[in-house]
Amino acid sequence: MGFNLKQAFTYVWSDADFFTKWAIGSFLLVFPTFATCFPGLKRAFQNPANYGWLLLFAVVSIIIYLAIKGYFYKAVHNNVVHDAEKLPDWHKFWIYMKNGFKAYLGMGIFLLPFAFIAFGLCYLLKPNFHDPLVYAVSLVILILFFAFYLPFSLNFATRLHIKAFFNYRRAFWLIKGKYKEFFALYGYCVVIGLGGFFISGLLSLHGLTSLLLPFLGFYVVMVFADLYAQFLNMPAK
Repeated sequence: MGFNLKQAFTYVWSDADFFTKWAIGSFLLVFPTFATCFPGLKRAFQNPANYGWLLLFAVVSIIIYLAIKGYFYKAVHNNVVHDAEKLPDWHKFWIYMKNGFKAYLGMGIFLLPFAFIAFGLCYLLKPNFHDPLVYAVSLVILILFFAFYLPFSLNFATRLHIKAFFNYRRAFWLIKGKYKEFFALYGYCVVIGLGGFFISGLLSLHGLTSLLLPFLGFYVVMVFADLYAQFLNMPAK
């Protein structure tokens, strides 16, 4: 049993109320996306007189990103644990924030050793940060991090508990007998993530097309959610 990519790319539309749920998730991302994209807003934040507004922006953005992260895991959790393929409702916003916080905390724990490697390379090599090689090495480190982190992310999706990031036995049990499918999931996530990043860069080139960035961002998150669920629902061989 392989992945159904068509299902992953149409998952967000499989819910009868998809427009409302997708619109809410996308419009939540409007605030942090536009505040970092438009030059006028970025210049305003550089003015010391606006530091209070900058702090408010940071707090609101963190709340939004926590909720989106939690919503993503709830979508996977519902599909795998409760056999509910519909998109979650948004009325549990604060629960999504709580789960998003746990997810980012767990991710941060796994990111620490890779961050030390990156800082160590910077200290030893003292690179020119305008050199494309620096960005290439950073991308490789991030891709390696994701390969190590992915089993624990899958485990968290089934439990929604911070302890899932420390349960090595169960995390690797989830991929046992499905190694081929795991590497396929990993590859799809990397390719789709890079594709979304590339498209986002193109959309950012024009003020009008940049309005589509939040909608693209939330759509990609939901594609990942269905790919996660498909993998977790696959039987081990």
